[in-house]
Amino acid sequence: MDGTPGWRKRALFLVLSAGGVVALYVVQTRNFLLFHSIVEVFSILIAFAVFIVTWNAREELEHPFVVILGISYLFVGGIDLLHTLAYKGMGVFPSAGANLPTQLWVLGRYLEAASLLGAGAVGLLATGTVGLPTGGRPSLDVEWNERTMLALMAGYSLVVALGLGSIFVGDRFPQAYVEGSGLTQFKVVSEYLIVGLFTVGLGLVYGQRETFDSRLFQLLAASLLLTIGAELAFTFYVDVYGLSNVVGHFFKLGSFYLIYLGVVKTGITDPQKSLYRALAQREAEARKFKKAADYSGHAILVTDRDGTVQYVNAAWEEMTGYTASEAIGRNPRILNSGEHDDAFYEEMWSTILGGEVWEGEIVNERKNGERFVIYQTTAPILGDEGDIQGFVAINDEITEQKQYEKRLESDLHTSIKQLQVLARVLRHNIRNEMSVVSGTAQVVRNETDEDDIAAMATRIEEASDQLLAQADKQREIVRLLMEPSAETSLRLADAIDDVVERLSERYPGTEIAVDVPSDLRLTTLPELRQAIEELVENAIVHADREPPEVTISARSRHRSVEIRIEDNGPGIPSAERQVITEEAEIDALLHSSGMGLWLVNRTVTRAGGTIRFEDADPRGSVVTLVVPQSRTDRKQRPDPNETRSRLD
Repeated sequence: MDGTPGWRKRALFLVLSAGGVVALYVVQTRNFLLFHSIVEVFSILIAFAVFIVTWNAREELEHPFVVILGISYLFVGGIDLLHTLAYKGMGVFPSAGANLPTQLWVLGRYLEAASLLGAGAVGLLATGTVGLPTGGRPSLDVEWNERTMLALMAGYSLVVALGLGSIFVGDRFPQAYVEGSGLTQFKVVSEYLIVGLFTVGLGLVYGQRETFDSRLFQLLAASLLLTIGAELAFTFYVDVYGLSNVVGHFFKLGSFYLIYLGVVKTGITDPQKSLYRALAQREAEARKFKKAADYSGHAILVTDRDGTVQYVNAAWEEMTGYTASEAIGRNPRILNSGEHDDAFYEEMWSTILGGEVWEGEIVNERKNGERFVIYQTTAPILGDEGDIQGFVAINDEITEQKQYEKRLESDLHTSIKQLQVLARVLRHNIRNEMSVVSGTAQVVRNETDEDDIAAMATRIEEASDQLLAQADKQREIVRLLMEPSAETSLRLADAIDDVVERLSERYPGTEIAVDVPSDLRLTTLPELRQAIEELVENAIVHADREPPEVTISARSRHRSVEIRIEDNGPGIPSAERQVITEEAEIDALLHSSGMGLWLVNRTVTRAGGTIRFEDADPRGSVVTLVVPQSRTDRKQRPDPNETRSRLD
């Protein structure tokens, strides 16, 4: 029949339909119970078919009206099945008269009408086709996944259970039919009320007609009109086998058949416009994605959850040398260069399988065996339920950049070596020449009898010693800047005891008090010990009272250690603080005596810590070093700007 012209198909359909109606009419004149059973079973099968199709096509359905209507027909069909079995003569409920099937009929129609009304209202809100205060934008966004559908079915189950319970258990459902007098007032009023609900529902469907497939809308509207006609026919029959009852069942048969044509046939199989409109839209979106990916300037790779390649763009093909057909269906390990160990890839997979984004550099290998470096960002692709369905990797080739950085690093290493040699030569020459100057000044001072000349010779000796000391400090600064040390575990009490022992021998008579917990350990640069010694010696050397008093204390704070050095001296000059905290130009260091303190600051900064200056009470100064307790704590170190504000 596929080649049959359209008018012939329609004519044949009309002939068959008319024949079916005539046959059913003849059946009802001979055996109304058989006629009733045929009509009801046909309606019930259609109701169940609508539900099954809706459930299986839920991911493709884009209109909430069809979803809610499809779910409701499972329960409407179930009640109609009970109505059919309860009909007089079926023998399933032998003690029941005409009232029970009539009650079940009313319950089923109320459920059907209320579902239509609710589906229409949700459809208007979800599609934004009614004059909403949001300016026509959807004010209800429902995701019709399996969880939502099950919740909707649970709600229907509760309502139906209450309705059936009021009929079969509690006997609280109003009487709908009385033998000998016919329909009760409740039944008649209910039918008119149901007609009103169907009419309002028809208006809601009409209000969102632009969101339906045109043929689907026509069939839905025609089905609702027949349903309204059926309900009107059921308002005035007296005999359950009477003509009005027959007409009502014919109208019901027609309305359910139109629902079948609209939802099952028109929406699914001929030509599947309604249910597959979302698929067409997704295909269009996929084409847009491919076009955007090709013009993005990045090499893009998409895999499923197991890492099997699903998509690559043109930039990825050009970068790797593999075509899309060669890559799709395989694993990205085809690019593995062997540069990274298993732990590297395990960390990457652990990150993205945990729902996080991974970023990093990877050395890969092209199809021709050439190695190249990329900076890759890999992110999980989440499904409707929040589960990981795949991954997308965005790659930027940085091979030339890494080669340039390597050349810069090599040039910098060469320059550092040259500077180290130059510094060593200059320091050696300075020490030799200053030793000559100091020795000559000493000879002059010892052999002269004039006090002025002796005083000048002494001053020359002191300046020579100071320059030699600064040369030693300069050596430490150069080493710290150019030869960074590896972090080590340090027991702070032992380190400070060593510092105190050396300084006590060097400066006898100095009073040094220590308050450091014996179990306090930290992982830091070994130069921290030298920084502490520099601070304590600086306090002793610049003391203006005898004996010099210095207190060293330490406490563990949140992920850090505070080391506090307090003295009773004149305090640290403002100029020295400005140089140390980098508030003054670096060349001011050459004109100050704060090179040792500057070295302390650089050491603490490299260790990930900060240095803080305060005035002691009643006099003196307090220098506090705040150092991370371990390598991982360095990431939580204080903001430099915040530290600088505390130094002001």
